[in-house]
Amino acid sequence: MDKDTVRNMLIAAAIFFGILIVGPRLLPLQPPNRGEDAVREVADGPDREAQPTETTPPASQGGAIGEVRSGARGEAPGDGEAAVSVREADVERVEKMGADLDAEAGDEPEAIAYRMQLVVSNLGGGSIVSATLSDHDETVDGKEKYKLLAPFEAADGRRYLSLGINGISIDGVYVSLSDKKWHSEEGLTDYYSDASDGQQIEFFIDLHDKAGPAVRLTRRLRLPRQPEDTGRHDLFSDLEIENLSDHEHRVVVTMGGGMGVRRASPRLDDRVVDFGMIREGRVTGTRVPRADVSKADGLRYRLFDASAESTEGKFAWAATANSYFTCTIAPQNAAGQPDASQFRDVWAVDADGDTATEDDLTLRLVTVPKTLQAGEGFSLAVAIYLGEKDPKAFKGEEDYQAANYYFQIEQGFSSCCTIPLLVEMMIGLLNGLHWIIPDYGLAIIMLVLIVRGTLHPVTKWQQVSMVRMQSKMGEVAPRLAELKKKYPNDRQKQQQEQMKLYKEHGINPMGQMTSCLPMALQMPIWIALFMSLGNNIEMRHEGFLFTWVRDLTQPDALIPFATPFVLPFGIELRSFNLLPLLVSLTMYIQQKLMPKPKPNPNQTDEQKQQQAMMQKMMPMMSIMMLFFFYGAPSGLNLYIMSSSIFGAIEQARIRKHIRDREEAGTLHAPPKKKAATGMARGEKPKLGWFSRLTQMADDAQKQQKRRGA
Repeated sequence: MDKDTVRNMLIAAAIFFGILIVGPRLLPLQPPNRGEDAVREVADGPDREAQPTETTPPASQGGAIGEVRSGARGEAPGDGEAAVSVREADVERVEKMGADLDAEAGDEPEAIAYRMQLVVSNLGGGSIVSATLSDHDETVDGKEKYKLLAPFEAADGRRYLSLGINGISIDGVYVSLSDKKWHSEEGLTDYYSDASDGQQIEFFIDLHDKAGPAVRLTRRLRLPRQPEDTGRHDLFSDLEIENLSDHEHRVVVTMGGGMGVRRASPRLDDRVVDFGMIREGRVTGTRVPRADVSKADGLRYRLFDASAESTEGKFAWAATANSYFTCTIAPQNAAGQPDASQFRDVWAVDADGDTATEDDLTLRLVTVPKTLQAGEGFSLAVAIYLGEKDPKAFKGEEDYQAANYYFQIEQGFSSCCTIPLLVEMMIGLLNGLHWIIPDYGLAIIMLVLIVRGTLHPVTKWQQVSMVRMQSKMGEVAPRLAELKKKYPNDRQKQQQEQMKLYKEHGINPMGQMTSCLPMALQMPIWIALFMSLGNNIEMRHEGFLFTWVRDLTQPDALIPFATPFVLPFGIELRSFNLLPLLVSLTMYIQQKLMPKPKPNPNQTDEQKQQQAMMQKMMPMMSIMMLFFFYGAPSGLNLYIMSSSIFGAIEQARIRKHIRDREEAGTLHAPPKKKAATGMARGEKPKLGWFSRLTQMADDAQKQQKRRGA
C-alpha cells in the first residue's frame, strides 16, 4: 500500500469520526436556542411548599386523620403552633371522564365528541392517573390510543400522578395533600353552560386545627365536549379555598404539573419544559430541555419568581412536552380570562430526584400567599391544554394565539443550519402536496422534483463550468510551472503573473468553490425537512405506500432488533435500516455519473494527484453518509435517495449536453457579449466582479511601488 493511499484513508477516517461526533449537533432535535431570555438556575432549593410531594401506594395509607408535615421552611412545628389534621375519605376511588375508548365510531357519538379520556383519582383532589387522546394512536398498528399522561412509579414504590393539589401551607405548617383521599359526594356528573357542556367532577377536603375546622378545599374538574373540528383540547380546574374558622389563616397552595410525558423519538430525548412570560403586553417563550433540569441544583429549575416580576415579566403558562404533544397549564381568573397574578413561584422538577429515571419531568406551581379572614376564601383557576401541538389551533383559536402557544411548535424549528421560516414553509409545502397526493412518501418525492427542477439551471451551469475550467487549467499548467521557476522567491510577483494568466485564458480561480454549490443549496432544505419531520404532527405514523416504511418520522426499521447493539461513542443500533444503504448506493452512483473532463497531457503531477485523491474520496464520502444518516428519519432518507436517483438522471443528461458541445466545438467558446447600446460617449463599460478584483489588485501594486519610491 503506497503512502498516498494510507494518507487518503487517514483523512477519510478523520472526516468519518468528525461527522459521528459533530453530526448530532448539526441536526438537533432540541435546538440550542432557549428563547428570548435565559432562564435563571436556582442556587438553593425552593420553599417547603414547592418541594416535590408524592402519593404513596394505597396499601400504605393510614386512617382518616392525615399526618402533619414539616413547616414552611423545613422546620418541624413548634409547641406554640397549631397542629393541622386532614379529614380524608375512607377509600381511594377513580372515575373515567370523556371519551369511551371502547365504543364503536357509530354507537355513541356523544362519548366520541370528547377528544380524550381521563382517569381521575380522588387522591390530591382530582389527580390525573392517565390522559389518553382519542384521535391519536400509540403505535403505527393503531391498536391502542396515545397516552399523554401516565403515573410514574419510583424505585422506592412511591407513585406520582399528574395535575393534583400537592399540598397547602397553613400559617407556616405544610400539609401534604397529594397522598390524601378527597371526598366526592356526587361523583361524575354532566354540566351545561352558555359557553359549553360536558362532564365534571368535584372533590373537597377539610383541614382542622386544635380549635376545630380551619380550611376547606374544593376542586372541580370540567371536561367540555370538543370534537376534532374544534381544534381544542381543554380541561379546566377550579380550586376554592375557604376559611372555616373564626380567625384568620395565611395559606399557600402547591399544584403539580403533567407527569409521564414520554419521549417521541427513540434516538434523542426530546422532552422539554416551555413557559411563556408576559412582557410589554405580549407573551414570549423560553425553552428548558430536560437535561438542564437534571443538571440544576437539587434537580429543581426555577422558571418564574414573582419577586423578580419587574425584570422578568409576568407568568403566562408552563408546559411539559415532547416534539408532538404538550400538557400546558395557564392561570385564569373567575371569568376565564388570563390571570398572571395567581402564582408566586413556578419550578421544573425531577419528581423522584433521580436523573437515571425517565418520564418524571413535571412542574410545581406555588400560589401567592393569601391571608383569609374568618369566612373568606379565594379561587385558583387554571386552563389545561392536553393534546397535540396543532399549528392550526395555536394560530386560529383566539386564546391560544394570544397566549402564544405556537411558540412550543416554532421553537422546534430552530437549528444552526437553517432558519425557522424555511422549516415552516417545508411543513406547509408537504402538507399542501399531501392534500393533492394522499401519501406523504409520494409528497416527499414530488418535493424532490420541485427542488431539483428549481436548481437544475444552477447544477447545469456549475458542471459545465467545472469541465471547462478543468480543461483550461490543464492547458495553462506548463506556464504555471514556468512562473514558479521564473519567480521562485517573489511570491507576490508570482501571484500577479498567475492572475494575469488566468485572466488571459478566461479562468476564474474561484470557480472550484462552486463545485459544491448545488449540494450547499440543498443542505438547508435537508435540515429543514429533518426538523419538520420531528415537529409536524400531521406526518406522525404516516408511511410510504405499501412498503416496509410505516412511519416517515422514524428510521425505516426493516428488521427490528430485540436487543440494541451498542457501538462506540454510545451509538445504539435498534434495527436494520435499509433506506440508508440505498441512500449510500444511489449517492455513489450519482457521483460516478458526474461529468469528468478528458485527461489533459499538460497536467502537472500535483494536479494529477489531486484528481486521483478526489476519485478515491468519492466512495469514502458515500460510506460516511451511510453512517451519518443511518439513524435519521426514513422521510429524510427517502428524500435524499430520491434526490440522488433524479440527480443521476440529471447527470446523464448534462453529460450528453457537454459531449454534444465538445463534438460541436462550442464547449470552450466564450459567451456572446451583449451590444453596448444606450452608452453615453466617453462612458466606460461596466466590468465584471473578477475584472474589478484584478484591477483593484493592480492599482494596489502601483500604489505600493510609488510609496516605496
